Amino acid sequence: MPPQRHDYHDEEEEEELLYDMNKLDHPVGGGIRHHSEDDDEFIYNQDDAPLLTDDDHTGSTRASKRGGWFTTLRQKIPNFRLSSPSSSIQKQSSSRQRPPRKCCCCRLSLCLIITALMTVAFFIWSLFYFSPATLPEPTVPDKSTNTDARFLTLNIFMRPPGVKNNKSDYKEQRLDYIIKYILPHYDVITIQEAFAFANRRIDTLQVAARELGFNYQVASPRHYPWQLAADGGLLLLSRFPIATSNVLEFPRGLHSDWLSKKGTLHALIELNEHRSVHLYTTHTQASYDSNGQLNQDDTDMRLSQFALVHQFISDTAREDGSPIMIMGDLNVDASKHDLPKTAHAVHSSDAYIKMVQILNGTGLPDGTYKDSWHIDTMKDVVYEQFGYHPVTFGNIITTNTTSSQREGEEKKEEEEEEGIIPAETVLTHWDQQTTVQSIDRIFWADRFSKTITVNNITIEKFLIADNDQLTEEERKDIEFTQISDHYGMSCRVELI
Repeated sequence: MPPQRHDYHDEEEEEELLYDMNKLDHPVGGGIRHHSEDDDEFIYNQDDAPLLTDDDHTGSTRASKRGGWFTTLRQKIPNFRLSSPSSSIQKQSSSRQRPPRKCCCCRLSLCLIITALMTVAFFIWSLFYFSPATLPEPTVPDKSTNTDARFLTLNIFMRPPGVKNNKSDYKEQRLDYIIKYILPHYDVITIQEAFAFANRRIDTLQVAARELGFNYQVASPRHYPWQLAADGGLLLLSRFPIATSNVLEFPRGLHSDWLSKKGTLHALIELNEHRSVHLYTTHTQASYDSNGQLNQDDTDMRLSQFALVHQFISDTAREDGSPIMIMGDLNVDASKHDLPKTAHAVHSSDAYIKMVQILNGTGLPDGTYKDSWHIDTMKDVVYEQFGYHPVTFGNIITTNTTSSQREGEEKKEEEEEEGIIPAETVLTHWDQQTTVQSIDRIFWADRFSKTITVNNITIEKFLIADNDQLTEEERKDIEFTQISDHYGMSCRVELI
């Protein structure tokens, strides 16, 4: 039967009974109860009863006396309950050891202060680390020409730290290579995927470019961690003066592109005092489906971005008659892929045709993205020169090499065609290899001016094996076979 508890109001009677019990049952030491003047109840531990610990009494006497003692206790003290020693002691211990409320408040305040200091320190560090570096003063005179200039567009595949396709992207090594062997050979360069977020590689590139004579530079705006966005990865370098420059940032894209504020850069390049070119570079929504497949959401996003590019060109170039050039990784595969992979892509894809219609302002056949201002003379000078859309990504090599001779690389289903292997496997993601895409572009609009033309279009593979500036030992030490997963495109801008 569980212990019973009753209220009582006679404190004198309780004290008298306790005195008699202690005197009669336990005359020598060993307190048997837990009680104080502050207690609002009387708790007696039955297990500590003196009749159970007094060895001088017989068993029968103990039982008899225990029954009498227990009855007397119930009669004398209406308010009592039986409990084990452990529960009684635990109650008193927890009451004595309860921490002061003041200590908890102090600890909470200290944690809040430390958190605030760490947050402020992070913000201050980010303001310095994520801001662009200060470029050195120019040491090479500005360039001017009455003849020609070399233009290049290149996706350098420099994504933020930790983002890679395979074992390594060799970002630092490739950056050094680009600075040493690529930059010196061109006058104007538009670069994509030069992401500056959480690293200093692009600052290194910009400083080196300034020292090489690229005194004029336009870059995507930097962003900070609390903005949950990386920069757009665009960079425009020029040895010629830039009269004006502008930057456009797209709304957030899809998939991983949601984290990158992609957009478009514009620079009015002054080739000399009387000849200028409006130069634009852009990098639109990427496709993340396997094997270069397209999905409608990605396509719609790109088309909306091309409409923004057209409006951007209209806002910055329509008031003068200078020619317009658009260069970059437009992420639209121009090839229709209706022929074998080894054949040239002479037929254009629907996505490519829509891109051209939106960029020049005529819009889609249903009237979507149509604008009153058109870039009437805009043309794809690469297709015009070659007669087909050259591969710039996921290229192949035709060979009779067998699977066992390919350094352990497994043949994929799409490579079952005889003699086809990937041209590059170190940087290119495995499901994009051998997709033979044409996604890098050069569009040119002379705007009825016959004083400047574009010619000598070249697909720049930038293969390590073709670099005659390297010694054989230097070539063997380089672990990548080309400087990017994309080929570059160069052209000669000639003044007539």
